Amino acid sequence: MKSSKKGWTEAEETLLMEIVQSYMDKGISKKAAFEEVSAKINRTPATCSHHYYAIRNNQPISSGDSAITLEDCIHYLSDRTRQQETLLRENKMLKKEKQELLLVQKRLKDRYSILSGQQKKLQQLLSIIKEAENYTESPVITPIIH
Repeated sequence: MKSSKKGWTEAEETLLMEIVQSYMDKGISKKAAFEEVSAKINRTPATCSHHYYAIRNNQPISSGDSAITLEDCIHYLSDRTRQQETLLRENKMLKKEKQELLLVQKRLKDRYSILSGQQKKLQQLLSIIKEAENYTESPVITPIIH
C-alpha cells in the first residue's frame, strides 16, 4: 500500500506533468502515466490523477514561456499540408500499382486457365496411349478357318 503523504514537491509535480504529457504525445492513456508516476513517487494512481487535474485546471491556458505564436501555427499548418500532399501522392501511386497488379493477376488467371485446359487434353491423350499399349501387348489371336 502506498504511504499517505501530505503536499507535493515541485519536483513531483514536474515529474507528474512531464510523464503525463509524454504519454499523451505518444498516444498512450493518462491512466498508464498516472500508474508510472505513482510507482516513482510512492503515491496512488488516483492521487496522481486528482493532483494532475487540479494543477491543470488552475494553470492559465498559455503561460509566458509556452505561448503558441502565429508563426508556430503557420509552421505547423505548413507541415501538415506538406504531409497531406505527400500522402496524396503516395496514395495515387499505390492505386496505380494496385491497378497494374490487378492486370497482371488477370493475365495470370487467363494463362492458368489455358494451361489447365491443355493439361486435361494431354492427360486424355496419355490415357488413350496407355489404353492402346494394352491392346498391342495382348496376344494376337489368329482366326481358325474351318
